[in-house]
Order: sequence, then structure tokens, then C-alpha cells
Amino acid sequence: MTDLFEAMRLSAEDSETAYLFFSEGGKILLPLGKSRNAMTGQEMLERLLSLSDDDDGTLANDFLGELGKTVPLESLRLLLTSANARTRATGAFLATFQNQNISSMVGELAALLGDDNPCTRFDAIECILRCSTREHGDHLARVLFALADEHEGVRMGAIQFVRFAKDWQLKLARQHAALLRPQTPFSAISDISEQWRDDAAGMIRSMLHHGEPVVRRYGLGLAGRARLVVVDAFVGWARASADPEISELATACIKHNQISRHAVWQSSLPATA
Repeated sequence: MTDLFEAMRLSAEDSETAYLFFSEGGKILLPLGKSRNAMTGQEMLERLLSLSDDDDGTLANDFLGELGKTVPLESLRLLLTSANARTRATGAFLATFQNQNISSMVGELAALLGDDNPCTRFDAIECILRCSTREHGDHLARVLFALADEHEGVRMGAIQFVRFAKDWQLKLARQHAALLRPQTPFSAISDISEQWRDDAAGMIRSMLHHGEPVVRRYGLGLAGRARLVVVDAFVGWARASADPEISELATACIKHNQISRHAVWQSSLPATA
């Protein structure tokens, strides 16, 4: 299976039939397929709660077809809160196929942002993006805190959150992050966003040239953010950054065509300085 940190799944529609990844070879679809065992949904759940290291993911694939059908969706909470690290990872993976129908579990998903497994943290970010509501400001802030995660793949997941979050999600995340961590790069993000709120180009430039890596990563997220019109120059600024991480990640976004997926059209005109 393609490594999670060389890949980004793109849409809820894709998740109905497959897990979609980007890799060095391009787009890869891993079909969910039909169950390949004779266990009932409840039996699969019991097995998942005691996963061993030799599990190949087949059981989770089969259980996904039963979740919300023969097994209550609420049972997903048992996986997310398990003492078994592999079970939690499986729960987070399964949760990426859900939307606001598991909004009551956002607290459990946010707790996974502190999990030892970076794959679990990565999936938790995507889950919160899909499942959060306006009541989850503090949990959305914790997603922004992942911009400072020790693992590059998790940081990229947080950058993707900035790119794809709804306006209200990003605003809540930014405001709550500043309140929870005053006098930090997260309060700087909030201050710059307020200062340049009517000038996207100025905001992106200011963040990409900021002294704090966390602020620059947020700026990269803004540069590739889904807009009615995507201005190529914004991403070009990120690609030209003196920060190697920002430059490499921006280049990867361009290479894998992750910039203008939601745009109506793409502008090659230079951005207003």
C-alpha cells in the first residue's frame, strides 16, 4: 500500500468506492471490494479490537462495508478509544470515510492528534476536516497545531487542512489556536490574517516570508487554497521560498496537480504584489 505521507486522498465522493492516493507514480485507487471472509460484522469488530501486528488491513476493508449497516456506526468510537495502537489506527482510517454523521466523535478524533503513530495523526486531521461542526473550535485549533508536528507527513496533512477547510473552519481554527497559544506563531497567524484580510496576495507574501516555520507552512496552505480563481503566482512564491521545506512541498503540489482542483479556472496572470 502507498505510504500515507506520499499521498493525499482528495474527495468524499472517491471514498465511497476506493481510497485515493497521490504517489510518485500518480493517482492510485485501492478498491474497497467485497468481504472476503464469513465473519459477521460484530465478529469483525471484536477481532479489530484486538488487532495483531501481522494484520494486513483486509479485515478493516471488510468491516467498512458493515459499518453503519449490520454494525452501528457508534461502534467506531470503540476503535478510536482503544488501548491497542493498531486498533486506534484502524479506527482513524475507517473514520476518513465518514462525514458529519460522526461529528459526535470529533473529540475522540482530536485526541488522536497526540497519538504516537504519525499515520494515525494524519488520518485524524482528515477526519476532523470532514466531520467537524461550528462547535468544535478548540479541536480545529489542534489541527493547526499539527503544523508544528515532528513528522513531515503530519505537517503536510495540516497544510492540506488549511488548503481545503471551509472558510468557517479555518477562521475558527485560527481564532481558537491564537487564544489557546498566545504569543506564539499561532497568534502571529491570526494577527497577519486580520491585518491583511482584504489583500490575499499581501497576506500570503507576509506569511511565506515570516521568520517562523509554522507561519510559513500556513502561508503555503493559503497559497494553494481552493478559490474561484487560483492564481499560479501564489504557489510560485511558495516554490521560490528560501525555506527548503516550503519550496519542496509547493513543488510537490504542482507536480501532483493538487492546486486548482476546486477552481473554476486557473489564472496564469501575475499576482498583485
